[in-house]
Amino acid sequence: MPTMMATLASVITRNVGPTTNAQFAAQFSTLVTPASFVFLIWPFIAAVQALTLTASILRPSFRDGGPQSSLEALNTLGAGEPLSQAELSSLALANAAATAWLFVSSNSPAGALPLASALVIPLVPLCAGFPLRSASPPPRPYKFVFQVFAGFTTIASCLAIAVELQHGGRLPFFTGRPEVCGGVFLALVGAIVRLPGQSWPRRAVTSLALSGVVARRLTAGVAAASLVRSPTFVAAVALCAWSAVKLVVGDGQK
Repeated sequence: MPTMMATLASVITRNVGPTTNAQFAAQFSTLVTPASFVFLIWPFIAAVQALTLTASILRPSFRDGGPQSSLEALNTLGAGEPLSQAELSSLALANAAATAWLFVSSNSPAGALPLASALVIPLVPLCAGFPLRSASPPPRPYKFVFQVFAGFTTIASCLAIAVELQHGGRLPFFTGRPEVCGGVFLALVGAIVRLPGQSWPRRAVTSLALSGVVARRLTAGVAAASLVRSPTFVAAVALCAWSAVKLVVGDGQK
């Protein structure tokens, strides 16, 4: 039969491997897997990266404090400093690690979770957060993309650890114990929420992920009495509330 010409839509929606994201979440489900709406942040991260790179190409003078008026912005357009080589490299490496994790997860058959699933994804926040840890962090208009990218993939890394503990079969104590594995995830995220001085984008993505965990448990068709008796559900609700408070009021310091 004649080969059909690939369209842009078919290329974008084509599966990388036999296992789709929805199938992966179903095959290796946990009590702390967020609802599907949480993962819509991936196209948002991609869009923010595109806007950031565009701003870097046009090079407004962000590093010099930014223009004071729209007229001055037009006059100084292209006069500022673009993203540094280190910042561009960190974005490239973070995207490469995210793509590698996509290949691993999309080729994960049921009952055979690869160890690489938990080992690869922590490389994403490690690379994406490098500019934020450097002695000369990026200016505020550029900083947002690194904060969101690193913040969300840090939560995803905690989830990957919980998935590995429950379904990997490499640590028998955790295998098949969803409450215990979910507790590990919530403990890790709780330590993240507790950290002082976090930026509001990081706190926002943490609150988004925790709200997704609670929403998925509420819509799973489980009786209310069973939910109340679930330690992970009670802890997720409390942690979600705490995260929301910290998002609104910060660390409570002047």
